[in-house]
Amino acid sequence: MVVSKNYKIKEQNGMYYIVPSSVPGCPQCGGEMKIRDSKRRKVIFADGTVDTFVLRRYKCTVCGRVHLELPDIMVPHKHYSRSAIIDTINGERNCSAEQSTIYRWNREKMQLERLLVQVEDKSPEAKRTDGDNNCRCAGN
Repeated sequence: MVVSKNYKIKEQNGMYYIVPSSVPGCPQCGGEMKIRDSKRRKVIFADGTVDTFVLRRYKCTVCGRVHLELPDIMVPHKHYSRSAIIDTINGERNCSAEQSTIYRWNREKMQLERLLVQVEDKSPEAKRTDGDNNCRCAGN
């Protein structure tokens, strides 16, 4: 997964397209990546509106891994927007999420905060395994 901070959002036919300022490098090996395909992902905002984003998937020409380009307004593996989750966890705003979802966010607060900080601080050169080449969980 590649988290993008420099991008523009283009709206077309009710869908939002993420247009990056440049093609990212592979987070695993630093190699050049080519666009492979795209996928749709729905994001729910704090006010309850649901928007569909078309996200690009890249394939590294060196190591062959496929990476999804995720804008920084989204949280990996979550349907709700980044701002909706942060505001709800901090008690600043009521979100349209079910009570069970908000309860789970509060229960997972430490993990979510770590994930959100990780997404903010992740540099393109940072590797998922942090240099541990014996790690099998990252597909090595």
